[in-house]
Amino acid sequence: MSANAGRLLIGLRIILLALTLGSFTTLVTSAASPIRQLTDTTDMSNLRPTWSPNGKRIAYQSNRDGTFHIYVMDADGANTKQISSGGDVDDRHPAWSPDGNAIAVDSGDATHREIWIIDISSQRRTQVTKTGQIATFPSWSPDGKRLAFYVYNAGTMDVWTAARDGSGSVQMTKELASEKNSQCTFACHSVRWSPDNTRIAFSDGDLSRVLVTSAVRPGESTAISPEGERSHFPVFLSNGQILYITEHLSIDKSWTDLWLQQPESTTQRDQLAQGILAQGPFEFSADGSQLLFASPRSGNFEIYAVTLDAAGIAAMATNPNAVTIVRPTKASQPLLPGLSPEAYVFLGLGFFALVAEVAYRVLRRRRRASAS
Repeated sequence: MSANAGRLLIGLRIILLALTLGSFTTLVTSAASPIRQLTDTTDMSNLRPTWSPNGKRIAYQSNRDGTFHIYVMDADGANTKQISSGGDVDDRHPAWSPDGNAIAVDSGDATHREIWIIDISSQRRTQVTKTGQIATFPSWSPDGKRLAFYVYNAGTMDVWTAARDGSGSVQMTKELASEKNSQCTFACHSVRWSPDNTRIAFSDGDLSRVLVTSAVRPGESTAISPEGERSHFPVFLSNGQILYITEHLSIDKSWTDLWLQQPESTTQRDQLAQGILAQGPFEFSADGSQLLFASPRSGNFEIYAVTLDAAGIAAMATNPNAVTIVRPTKASQPLLPGLSPEAYVFLGLGFFALVAEVAYRVLRRRRRASAS
């Protein structure tokens, strides 16, 4: 009986060691992915994330309470705050003001939308445009004095700019996209300003080429990306370069390449990443080192972030279903933050093995005492 119990004890010790090592292995595995899941909702859509000017917060739209409203969270997904509300309000496509104190949105319905500014601290709303049409995708000039946006009217879509109070509106393009030309007349990404406020970048009506034009006065746009591609979602970085994506679509696969280019060049560009298995739209930090995107890889659309170093680029080029996603710490923290559910199971079994060993030792001492 004693020999059998001893063998059982040795077995339990081995199990305890294996489970403890397994728990740490699980922890390392769950923390290994550079892709970070920042929201975690059920049957909801979290979309259009965008970095604050200092990179410490993220704004996005979510329909978790019915219609789309704007939310703000820390860069790690913590401290979520809803800054727009109301059952009759549908706010989308948030854009941070350069000072980080306000967010511009387009608000309305499928037939009428206008640009508004929401003060983050007070949630006070100020209407910017009164087009009577569909004005969407606001974007601030770096000096905070003007906003660029798209206006859809009578089958055409164009880029407009206006002062933050709505005055001085200027139509910057003429029939950028037209239904009569079978082009996309609903914007899918905001106009972007150069750091010196003098130029703007956007996609053409076919979503195939990146265009750059003057932000000071209407004029001809210059296509800087090659013909024969599907290049769009341009972003000016803080150093003046333009970062944009090229999408590749096939019957059984789709992927994205990231490019860096000087706005003055139409031939020279550098490839930042290749074979990204996500189609965008993407949002980049001002220096291009961080990437935000929304993806349904977990079942519904959630917000993800990744650092564009070698590990991050490699993870983005991997099968998304095989990537281990690291979720943010919740407000109600677990007993041991950072451990995966599997780790808790391992530790629970290990604790059981430890209790069994202690019980065995107590029983053995009692038997020795009674025998003496």
